[in-house]
Amino acid sequence: MNVVILDTGCANLNSVKSAIARHGYEPKVSRDPDVVLLADKLFLPGVGTAQAAMDQVRERELFDLIKACTQPVLGICLGMQLLGRRSEESNGVDLLGIIEEDVPKMTDFGLPLPHMGWNRIGAASIKDQGRLPAGRQPPVSGD
Repeated sequence: MNVVILDTGCANLNSVKSAIARHGYEPKVSRDPDVVLLADKLFLPGVGTAQAAMDQVRERELFDLIKACTQPVLGICLGMQLLGRRSEESNGVDLLGIIEEDVPKMTDFGLPLPHMGWNRIGAASIKDQGRLPAGRQPPVSGD
């Protein structure tokens, strides 16, 4: 399987590459359209602010490339947010618009934002008898 990690300039590429490699794949890190468009699976990682990431996407001429991708794309952290239409961060940031949803500002639960580090999590039962990690922030979803 041809796995590619998109080099957006705003991600911890080595961590993502190592995580994928632990599952037996040899991912390529690239922003070359010929490599990216031929990927079977594409990872879009990101860290930092939405504005800084979108600046990098435009500077590296990745905007149209990302929108042209038809293969499965996994956005990780900020990379997932970038797939949305608009972020409430920094008084509003236009994103890629691949997912027709806005990215809301995280609810302030009295924790520093962004909140990073190791945390204790619990598990919640769901109707099909499975278990999912339980947290305070729901995922982006369309109604």
